[in-house]
Amino acid sequence: MANRREFLKSASFMTLGALAASKVSAANDVNGVDGITAATAQAPKAGNTNLGFQAYSLGGELLNNPAPALKKMKSYGYDQCELAFYGFDDKAGHGQFSSFGGGKPTSAADFKKMADDAGIKIISSHMTPNLDRGAKYDKSTETKILDFWKKIIPDHQMFGVEYIVQPSLPTINNLEDAQNVAEIFNKVGALLKDNGIKFGYHNHSNEFNKVVPGGKEVTPYYQRAFRRPGDNSPAPKTIEEVFIEGTEAQNVLFELDCYWTVMGQQDPITWINKYADRIQLLHIKDFVVIGASGAMNFETIFRNFYAHGHRNWFVEIEDINSGKQLDRAWASARYLIEKGFVK
Repeated sequence: MANRREFLKSASFMTLGALAASKVSAANDVNGVDGITAATAQAPKAGNTNLGFQAYSLGGELLNNPAPALKKMKSYGYDQCELAFYGFDDKAGHGQFSSFGGGKPTSAADFKKMADDAGIKIISSHMTPNLDRGAKYDKSTETKILDFWKKIIPDHQMFGVEYIVQPSLPTINNLEDAQNVAEIFNKVGALLKDNGIKFGYHNHSNEFNKVVPGGKEVTPYYQRAFRRPGDNSPAPKTIEEVFIEGTEAQNVLFELDCYWTVMGQQDPITWINKYADRIQLLHIKDFVVIGASGAMNFETIFRNFYAHGHRNWFVEIEDINSGKQLDRAWASARYLIEKGFVK
């Protein structure tokens, strides 16, 4: 098993002193950013930046009262949004955003108006087809998958999105499963492209597991793939590699979640540079507040990403039931804007 500490020491995404800084628990709260919160200080001004946020980050603080939450995000410097929580209501014939706690849902059209009124541009959306638990991507499910994407296109054209990104890994036990997913991704991408939308895929850590032909299980990323002497078969690939190399660039792009890439014991900068034409979106994430841990070298990540001509990225914050999400979004914007390396 690879030594995690040695990996972190050698990775180019880490800041100096990051191993020690990552142990500081106070950095996991909004007060870890100089002890200042959105309630006690004026928000920074973004200026001419593409400061984006993933709507998942705000949880109920967004869904239970979307109009004021969106206006607050704009005041913090965010001007772009990637949707989450959208669901298609078959009875109503359109999409909606359900509230936390079972309150009245917000229709897709109403949410779009609230975003417009706040000055927030919706440029991307996270969507995953509804399949039975454990169902695989293959010929038996292909029609259902494509029908799902066809159904949500009109609302997303109304939103004006440039991208729709799938953030969930289908069931994969071997190389063939991963190849089948890539084949269907190609078809989804072609469908969305014909309707003026780009299709992408967002990783977590499991995409860095390795797969072999006919295998019953994937090999965890941290395990070395042992082969017998004289075995000249190709080295196992990660699921992410199979997805990238098995899809067409004109049909499928990739949104690299930098935090989950690190959790998969991978260096995001290596992936950004190796697949510069395919990784066109980023998720910027830290343990909680962006920049508070001191463990992620965001400046180097952004510099390499921008060098390939890409611009769109989204802050994502976990722990969405904390009741502190807006403050954490503010502190994250403050860090990124004041550091000055975003554009």
